[in-house]
Amino acid sequence: MTPLGHLSTSYLSARSISGASMPAIIIGGFLPDLDFLFVFFDWFNRYHHVTTHNVFYIGIAAFIAYLLAEKQNKMIVALSLFFGGLLHLFVDSCMDNNPTNGVGVTLLWPFYNGYFSPFNILTDSGVKAGWGEPLKMVKPMMIVVMYEIPLYIASVILYLKSKRINLNSSN
Repeated sequence: MTPLGHLSTSYLSARSISGASMPAIIIGGFLPDLDFLFVFFDWFNRYHHVTTHNVFYIGIAAFIAYLLAEKQNKMIVALSLFFGGLLHLFVDSCMDNNPTNGVGVTLLWPFYNGYFSPFNILTDSGVKAGWGEPLKMVKPMMIVVMYEIPLYIASVILYLKSKRINLNSSN
């Protein structure tokens, strides 16, 4: 899934969970792709969906969020961030059309190197390029974007609706 897809998924999920921290869910939804900072390095594709796409990474991030959050919100922030991260892992495990680094995510890495994918709604793109060759990745990513478009639309509509309601209620 693209970063915009993860943003949309995180936003829609956060809106549906009463009492959750929307910013923490959205941050948790992005954190596993922090490794994209290294996308142009030759070794990137060997580690994407590995070092930052596992429950231990998400758990450490949630623990750090717990330590940094205000006293009254510690648990809400930590659990929300953890949820956002798990949501990211689940979505990536079900929408992977680049098998050059394994299909799915290494959910239990570093203790188990196997990839987790309960099902995959995408098929192998046939492109054997990794993220180190971004132009070759454009065509397979367009397939992913087609699945994401309804999420983009729903997110924008709900966001705009919430802003209109907030603006109207302040008058």
